[in-house]
Amino acid sequence: MTKASHADNIKAELKAVGVTAYGMKKFAIHYLPKVIHEDEHIKGIVYGRYKDKTGSISLNEGMLIATDSRIIFLDHKPGFTLLDELTYDVVSGVTRTTAVFSAVSLRTRMGDYNIRFANANCANIFVRYVEDRRLENKISKPKG
Repeated sequence: MTKASHADNIKAELKAVGVTAYGMKKFAIHYLPKVIHEDEHIKGIVYGRYKDKTGSISLNEGMLIATDSRIIFLDHKPGFTLLDELTYDVVSGVTRTTAVFSAVSLRTRMGDYNIRFANANCANIFVRYVEDRRLENKISKPKG
């Protein structure tokens, strides 16, 4: 697969999970072909603002990407990339809150990820997919 077709596939998958024209202009979206493997497929994404370790929410834009094999937290801007990769078995919960804007909280054994000012449609798709994967993991693991 060529780099152009890989990027085109990612673009099509992003549109399928609700990313708007505004969302497609995000700097980190253009970095995804370097992060997503060619045999990996995007099943949900939520993008918006998050608080950094200092508690600042002003300039931090990040995204959570649910693929068929992992969850990725990505904040990419010129000269800076923050990338965390998580497997579904470390996820302990996911919630969506909607008021004036939507927010998604992903709770994991590695720490929590909170995205605010998110696209409501993307948030719904992301939360539904992560919940479904968590249920699959519970069903597939034998109780011992």
